[in-house]
Amino acid sequence: MSRKRKIKKQKRNTRKSIIVEGKLMKNKRGFGFVCPDNSDDVFVSGRDMNGAMNGDIVRVKARENHRRLGAFEGNIIKIIERSCQYVVGHLTMERGLYLIDPINNNNDYIMISKKNLGSAKPGDVIKAKIIRYPKGDYIAEGKVKTVIARAGDSDEYILSHMADYGVKPHFCNRVINEADSVANRVKIYPSRGRKDYRELMTVTIDGADSKDFDDAISVSKLDTGNYELLVHIADVAEYVRECSALDKEALNRGNSVYLPDRVVPMLPERLSNGECSLNPKVERLTLTCAMEIDDEGYIVNYDISESIIKSNYRLIYDDVSDMLENHDENLIEKYSDVFPMLTVSCELYHALSRRRKRDGSLDFNLPESKIILNDDGDPVDVKLAERRVSNRMIEEFMLAANKTVAEHYFWAKIPLAYRVHEKPNALKMMELKHFLSNLGFAINGKSNSIKTKELSNILCMLDGMPEEALVSRMMIRTMQKAYYSTECLGHYGLAFKYYCHFTSPIRRYADLLVHRTIKNQIHAGEYISSEKGYKTFLEDACTHISETERNAMELERKITKHYQVMYMTNHIGSEFDGVVSSVKSHGIYVELENTIEGVIRIELLGNRYIVDEKSYSAIDEVSGKAITLGQPVRIRVIDASPEDEYIDFELA
Repeated sequence: MSRKRKIKKQKRNTRKSIIVEGKLMKNKRGFGFVCPDNSDDVFVSGRDMNGAMNGDIVRVKARENHRRLGAFEGNIIKIIERSCQYVVGHLTMERGLYLIDPINNNNDYIMISKKNLGSAKPGDVIKAKIIRYPKGDYIAEGKVKTVIARAGDSDEYILSHMADYGVKPHFCNRVINEADSVANRVKIYPSRGRKDYRELMTVTIDGADSKDFDDAISVSKLDTGNYELLVHIADVAEYVRECSALDKEALNRGNSVYLPDRVVPMLPERLSNGECSLNPKVERLTLTCAMEIDDEGYIVNYDISESIIKSNYRLIYDDVSDMLENHDENLIEKYSDVFPMLTVSCELYHALSRRRKRDGSLDFNLPESKIILNDDGDPVDVKLAERRVSNRMIEEFMLAANKTVAEHYFWAKIPLAYRVHEKPNALKMMELKHFLSNLGFAINGKSNSIKTKELSNILCMLDGMPEEALVSRMMIRTMQKAYYSTECLGHYGLAFKYYCHFTSPIRRYADLLVHRTIKNQIHAGEYISSEKGYKTFLEDACTHISETERNAMELERKITKHYQVMYMTNHIGSEFDGVVSSVKSHGIYVELENTIEGVIRIELLGNRYIVDEKSYSAIDEVSGKAITLGQPVRIRVIDASPEDEYIDFELA
């Protein structure tokens, strides 16, 4: 769990010197910054670290930097909390000493004595526990706990970074055995109070490669003209009971991690792909959010209950989209008994989507990529992942269920893990207003109180225009990160007052927490052992799973970038079309049509270009021509380094 620290002023000090507490973020060159919660960062040179390591919570004596007005520098006077207990890196040998060269470049080198090597050999990727922290001129010392990968292993890069991010590729025997035990013990039958939907036409719609099916849908049109939407979600809480080994492991992991070459699940495969997965033609326990929705997209009635279903089909997005978009006759004939339901589902999707847009919800239509690997695990292509009508339809149905569950438990005054997305920082919103004004768009309202609908209206005006992707990127950069909380603070981006995650309990612990709350209410306290202490547990759990989510996203981005760089090593000298995605003092970033991003370094443009980050442009002093954000450009790939994770372009 993270611990927030506030500025602590010394009782008595000089006018320009303060005592600050915060997290130390080190740079690979030795210096670092102490980052307090409510103050500017404080620069700390390598000689003033006083044994502190990257990530430690420290106390620093800060003073104004006489060279930079308003900037602070200082020296660490106390290490409050050691964050770094384990280090992952390559074992090297220099001048007779064994050292760990950390995977995270910002971490310090760790010395390993011969007696603490275990079976590790130079070149191996290892995980070591720190047994002595730096002091004076002595570096930290560690003891090898695990050999992550042997030198030269084909998946050394992936495994080493998974270990560095704390993502475990395997489950321990105790957890696996417990998963097998509960899978055999839980009986799938329509018990008292569990609604029986086995005779109802029900389908799952997922990607072609998906193996774990959290959600299924049943849709019909009522005699009143309203729609009935039933969102069935795997009843994972029936299998993963509170405080069990399975539960503790799922909480620790927080979520599944999706990498280009593998999925690291939150739950063992026996449950995630087996008993909990809503596989076709088999009976499964579920929680169902049944909603009656009018043709304006308003939910006029709902019911949340335990249920049992038997999915008729495992459909894939592309097939459903081909039926609905292209009227594919072969597929329609193949799925003739379910096609009428899909047609009604599409009608309902449009009604819900129109209503959400009227309410001001943001819908960023930015491309995502899919990396294609060969049998050896090497990237051979990077393609755009299409977001077609079936993808959007299922997303819309899940949003409706999540919103309904959240609102129900808010008014019931029952503690719940909400999904929160707060309004943007006022300064960032001011920058966005300035950017949009340059494009001829005005946002009404003060920067600290801009409604989501103002931004949504601009996106609607730009729908299908070349500037749409550019403006969408800028808006995303303005947004705060979403997180989990016991407070219902709303979701700014969706323009929802009430929101939670209910629809993916196989891969997100937040959803499992919501399911446990639902089942505990239905069964009068059977699923939460101590309601008195549950609010405190829930607060801690929300903090933890927000961190594991960010951790997983960072790892996913890093591994995806690695494969993208590997792919581009085979295209040195090739030319591509792209769009300027960012302008920085050191270079101009360009995103290609397949979402791969590289940089044109300023020095390659000559000394004539002056970068103005505020206007997102680089201007040629001689000709006056500018390279600006969103501008289409033709580039040539001149270098790509998987080791250093960069791709260099030049203007073609």
